[in-house]
Amino acid sequence: MNLVTAHDYAWIRTSPLFRHMMQSGYTLTLIQGRATREVLRAMEAEPCGTGAGTAGLIEADDAHRAETGYDYWDESYVAGAFSVPGENGDWTLALGFDGGLGFAASSARARAKANAPVVITYSEPSVASDHVTGE
Repeated sequence: MNLVTAHDYAWIRTSPLFRHMMQSGYTLTLIQGRATREVLRAMEAEPCGTGAGTAGLIEADDAHRAETGYDYWDESYVAGAFSVPGENGDWTLALGFDGGLGFAASSARARAKANAPVVITYSEPSVASDHVTGE
């Protein structure tokens, strides 16, 4: 048995993806037995291009936020889907920069639940404190 140490998680401090996820808020949805195209279609995603890895996804999110004028009340968001091999077949991992509100998860889960054997979701709200201001 291997013990996990703080050193095992040292990559988090330097990860551009982790930093972006924590700043913008995100939802991860893992669906067994569905192709990436099926999951994105279930999310009613509008194709806006492709990117190379997580850097491409971050660039797309930055461009989308700039296009919407950094309006945090805008419910549109950038999402990407990746195929993940598993013991009992392939999975699709969908990462949505939806502010951690679960928009990505609820739409994918609602449409995939009836036919997919397993759907797992995790949402993390943004750690930024300037999303909502009041007067």
